[in-house]
Amino acid sequence: MTAQTFSESWHRIAEARIGLLPSVQVQRQRFGGADWYVLQDRFTQRFFRLTPQAWRFVSRLSPRRTVDEAWREALEQFPTDAPSQHEVIQLLGQLHQSNLLYFRSQPDSAEIFDRYRQFKQRELYGKLLGFLYLRIPVLNPNDWLNSIRPLINAMVSVPAAILWLIVVAIGAKAVVENLPQIANQSQGILALDNLIWLYLCMAGMKVLHELAHAFVCKRFGGEVHVFGIMLLVLAPLPYVDATASWAFRSRYERALVGAIGVLSELFMAAVGAIVWANTGPGLVHTLAFNVMLLGSISSLLFNGNPLLRFDAYYVLCDLIDIPNLYQRANQQWLYFADRYLLGTRDAKSPATDRREWWWLTSYGALSFAYRMLVVALVLEYVADQWFLLGVVFALTTFIMLIAMPLAKLFSHLAGQAVARNRTRAIIASTVGLLVPIALIAMVPWRDAIQAPGVIESLSANAVAPGMAGRLDTLHVRNGDRVRAGQLIAQLSNPELDFEIQAARAQIIETELLRNQALANTPADVEPLRRRLAMLRERMVELEFRKAQLAVVARHDGTFVAPKVSERLGSWVQRGESIGDVVDLDNLRFVGVVTQQQADQLFSSTIESVAVRLNGQVDREVQSAEFNVLPYQRQRLASVALGWTGGGSIPVRPDDQKGEIAADPFFEVRVRLDPTTPDLLTLNGLTGQMRVSLTPTPLLTQWRKWVMQQLQKRYHI
Repeated sequence: MTAQTFSESWHRIAEARIGLLPSVQVQRQRFGGADWYVLQDRFTQRFFRLTPQAWRFVSRLSPRRTVDEAWREALEQFPTDAPSQHEVIQLLGQLHQSNLLYFRSQPDSAEIFDRYRQFKQRELYGKLLGFLYLRIPVLNPNDWLNSIRPLINAMVSVPAAILWLIVVAIGAKAVVENLPQIANQSQGILALDNLIWLYLCMAGMKVLHELAHAFVCKRFGGEVHVFGIMLLVLAPLPYVDATASWAFRSRYERALVGAIGVLSELFMAAVGAIVWANTGPGLVHTLAFNVMLLGSISSLLFNGNPLLRFDAYYVLCDLIDIPNLYQRANQQWLYFADRYLLGTRDAKSPATDRREWWWLTSYGALSFAYRMLVVALVLEYVADQWFLLGVVFALTTFIMLIAMPLAKLFSHLAGQAVARNRTRAIIASTVGLLVPIALIAMVPWRDAIQAPGVIESLSANAVAPGMAGRLDTLHVRNGDRVRAGQLIAQLSNPELDFEIQAARAQIIETELLRNQALANTPADVEPLRRRLAMLRERMVELEFRKAQLAVVARHDGTFVAPKVSERLGSWVQRGESIGDVVDLDNLRFVGVVTQQQADQLFSSTIESVAVRLNGQVDREVQSAEFNVLPYQRQRLASVALGWTGGGSIPVRPDDQKGEIAADPFFEVRVRLDPTTPDLLTLNGLTGQMRVSLTPTPLLTQWRKWVMQQLQKRYHI
């Protein structure tokens, strides 16, 4: 009971004769170690939870007595726990909003009807602003579910749970054993020829997902009266109304109704993994892969994520015994703002104990951040597909996240709740709004460009044989210093050796024939002399080719070939690299700057450039020796920078080597000091380059980024 027992608006409802509808059933449940009373309308499937103190008052409502009589009776019997008049008005308004009350007489109950009209307005606004998440009821499946009760009982049982564990374990084993293949095939999951199959798989899985909710709800005695279509970002997907589970006494039964959707999708994902691992390329293989990915990753990111108000959220509410976690978490942060920012001393936290305080505070912060991320991703997706619809979605998001909260703030500042501290509340609100705007629009903030890159040597040459052969011997190891002309590897070529032996035999034979011709047939001497000269030239060529089997360093440096020892005994083609000789005293870092970043690069003053190499992020190399190439390039300095090499830069799909970027870029070349302590600098190492620019306000930075995205994505 609050400190304010009486309300100025009490006279407006005091003489009303109100009662609960005859269709309302009441059940007692346990939440957080305390009793709660759940009101359920069997016809509309509306629910409302009451504390024991509120129920003591509501249970006394009857058309035979007025609201004032019921309140005074509760006050006499429970003087310390009875609700105040203000709380009664608020409670009756909420019950009326849920359509759980009826009236015998119609006195001046404008206070309640005002709340009802506000509720209807909010409901209409919610539908208009949530046009991307419309729900359309289609049919009532309750009778059909009753007719298949034996099947439902069999599917929601201990043997079914054991089967689920076995199948999921086998599916998980198939996934672990084929992770490289899964990563490779997942790159084409959004290919145009797979999108239709992806949607069909998702729709079919969602039908089974929603049926699982209905089955478990029916298994524990609930009723399911709605099966419909939900337009989720304009994509039609099925849904069922299983809110009857809210009346279950056991929180574990309620939690299972919420969790069964994710569990069913994990089961389907496991079946998909088993089928995919045991089939070859084809339609079945593709469909199984889609099911495996949708049922695992996407299910856990959305339905299995309690930060969104989907299945896992309701499971969490039941397991931690905190009903309405989302709403109460928002109220908790509103309480913080009202109590500590606006200075409203009468503000009351929705948390009843320390445990709830931590849950509400942490969940409110985490869920808000995650929802903002999801909203941004959905906005990006919708705008990419339908730009005008994306604009409408952006406007509705602005209204919901900025305009409506500001309107509520102004209404709160003008209300009775802050009558005692209105001056401070107005000042604090003004400062709270203007200071962030000033920080964003006027204060310069650090600005920088992040760009991937790779180390390359100014003196680096591939070590490759001039003649194909078998790699027999390595005379140096990876990382050894070599000098110009030093032997690195020796190859052999049996076919070349045979040609050399044959050429030598032909030379000896031709010399004997020439000597005989000098004594017997002088006319044959000249042809034999020309043939001998030709054979000797061929011999010189063969010897030269044999010499090419000895691979030597072309200049001083370090031999870099991490996997060359694995190639011993293998055949190496002519010109095929077996390693590199790199001058580690003359290295540079080549960074790739996109066209969007290039404007900042050329229009701002570069203050410094720093490089962090992958695997050595705790060490940053500062350099003042950098050079920006003022022309576009498209060939990457290393395959490792592109998608095919594990990098972040998109490459052209028709480039088999993965060296040609999908979009032109600019290069920033930074001189590295190889003597930096504890820094491993090798040719080919990748990393990130940070180019620090002249500080500018965040609003300027964001505006430029938005304009660049509009130009790049939508050609505006």
